Amino acid sequence: MSHTYLIDLYQLIEQRKQEAEKELQTESSAPIATRLQQGRLDILTEFKSFLVQNYHHKLPRRIRSRYAE
Repeated sequence: MSHTYLIDLYQLIEQRKQEAEKELQTESSAPIATRLQQGRLDILTEFKSFLVQNYHHKLPRRIRSRYAE
């Protein structure tokens, strides 16, 4: 896996997490929407930890600290 692709994935995950957190704060009245956004956050967090565990060592050293958990 190319390190530029990995960096793009990290950035996309962070962007999606921010969107889900924003939606979670605005849709507090609907319990189904709240559970959906919480599930999104859980999956995104789990996917990021998978990437860190399995592919983080392939990043250049100067970039690793930016994307550590």
